[in-house]
Amino acid sequence: MTPDTDTDTVASDRSSGAPTIVKNAASSHFSAVDLVAGEVVAEFGEGRYPHTALFHPDEPVAYLLYIASAHLEVVDLDRLETVQRVDRLGTMPVGSALGPDGDVLFVGTAVDLPEASEPGVLAFAIGEDGRLEPAGMRPLSRSSGMRIGPDDRLYVGQKTENEIAVLGADPGLDLEASIPVGAEPHDLYVLAEGLVVANHAGGSSAAFVDTAAERVRCTAETGTNPHGFAVADGPDYRYGLFPAREDDRVAVVDLEAVAAGDDSPTERLLDVGTTTGFAATTPDGRYAIVDSYEEPFVTILDLTALAVAGRVDVGGEPLHVVFGPDGQECYVGNMTRSDIAVLDARPLADGRPADVAVDRRIDGLGEKPSGIFRPEVDQ
Repeated sequence: MTPDTDTDTVASDRSSGAPTIVKNAASSHFSAVDLVAGEVVAEFGEGRYPHTALFHPDEPVAYLLYIASAHLEVVDLDRLETVQRVDRLGTMPVGSALGPDGDVLFVGTAVDLPEASEPGVLAFAIGEDGRLEPAGMRPLSRSSGMRIGPDDRLYVGQKTENEIAVLGADPGLDLEASIPVGAEPHDLYVLAEGLVVANHAGGSSAAFVDTAAERVRCTAETGTNPHGFAVADGPDYRYGLFPAREDDRVAVVDLEAVAAGDDSPTERLLDVGTTTGFAATTPDGRYAIVDSYEEPFVTILDLTALAVAGRVDVGGEPLHVVFGPDGQECYVGNMTRSDIAVLDARPLADGRPADVAVDRRIDGLGEKPSGIFRPEVDQ
């Protein structure tokens, strides 16, 4: 699961006309949630291992991807129901992206393409009502995350080849470049500086790819198996945060040093006392909250001091965090509970991290509600 670019810290409310979508990793469905009202408004989808949701930029449509049942569903967000199911995705579809004009949907597979013995990328043409028609296919190697880059090309992680494939973002899927990036590129993100970020699941680093030059500009040290990425625009800094699945340290990377091509842009490896998966930052960039794979708490980071500022016990195994409108609330998914914890984050605006606490819970979700997708971000 890979939220997009620099804006992935603010969750949606219903004013956008579309609900937030939550994946229930151990159930067969996704949940539509009204964050403002604090309630589940619908359930949709039917399959094994719900994984990601993408929102069409112009139509009230979302695309839901399932890994184990290897299918995707097209959901009408006005009617809150599935209007199309596409089953011919091959084996283990793991990544998806919408074309820059919203007229093509791309899906990458970790194993085989349909009726093929190798993995790769599928292209689907999007009709006026958001429904899909098969339009193209490109065999590659084992695909992981994918993004539309700042140059409107499709960037696809190639996990076994240790590179990123750069394709034309159209049904032809022409291979335009292969960029070596490091061990097992997994999640991909896009920065406003014209860079694509790749986490190295097979190592302890992340690569920053210069899309114009088609090469790695620099590599940053992280904890082991970095996962997730968040940007903090603070009073006098611009940081990128990398949690780590197999390490108690969160990497804080100086993005201004990255832009300059610094060989060692990591500002600090912060020991947070637990492995982590995702981070979210406040609108002012002064604080971040990170989840935990093994403990019942989330950790608050003071990014001006580069230090742990506190913890909040949410119960279970918190996984995935996003801030709400104005940074006043933070929503926390969970791997052992069937609810989302809503933190009152208003004290962070006043520099009082010790006063952040669970304010309420959104109940009625499925098992392992561990991915929160917002319509203004996940496109």
